[in-house]
Amino acid sequence: MMKPEEDSLLYCWKQIGVFGDLSCPELPALVHCRNCSRYNRAGRRLFDREIPGEFLDEWTRNFTAVKEAEERDTVSVVVFRIDGEWFALKTVYLQETTHFRQVHYVPYRTNKVFKGLVNINGELLLCVSLADLTETAAREEKASNLACKRMLVINRQGERYAFPVEEVLGIYRIPLGDLQKPPVTIAKSPLGVVGTIFDLDGRKVGLLGEDKLIHALKGSLGS
Repeated sequence: MMKPEEDSLLYCWKQIGVFGDLSCPELPALVHCRNCSRYNRAGRRLFDREIPGEFLDEWTRNFTAVKEAEERDTVSVVVFRIDGEWFALKTVYLQETTHFRQVHYVPYRTNKVFKGLVNINGELLLCVSLADLTETAAREEKASNLACKRMLVINRQGERYAFPVEEVLGIYRIPLGDLQKPPVTIAKSPLGVVGTIFDLDGRKVGLLGEDKLIHALKGSLGS
């Protein structure tokens, strides 16, 4: 805190300095008031003062508006790899990622898409194969689960499914303007679960449409 005599000369640059009558005896040597220690102390005092409450409210509104605008113009997705292909799903439906777990066969129910039950944190969840559901490539039957290192658990309105993936690339915020319609061959696939595609660091990523995805998964349970 400044001494009383310093406080009385707080705005001396407006009185006898460069913004005043230039009568300050130190001005010839300093050339400008900004080179004066008193001027600098006054500046620090300005920055150290308490911020008015209305300023904080205004800054909060401004920052919130920027964030809301950003969220409106982008979509948050989790990107993962299955059978060498990259896919994404909106993070709002992602419940957790975990290491690969053993899948238990269900007699008379296990099929190409529905693989069985898997224990996630002590709870049995339906395990499905997005590789077969998306029909990413015509490939020979193989124990592809051996290549899968992770599992994703998704939750949409209480309907939960787990599925194995080879790799989880991470969570990204994608501008809506970057989303494009998928190629005709993908759009007209039997299930058409890829809603849009986008580029991510040189990768073509298919964003799964949650409505068609869940519908296809539910349909696999009755096969």
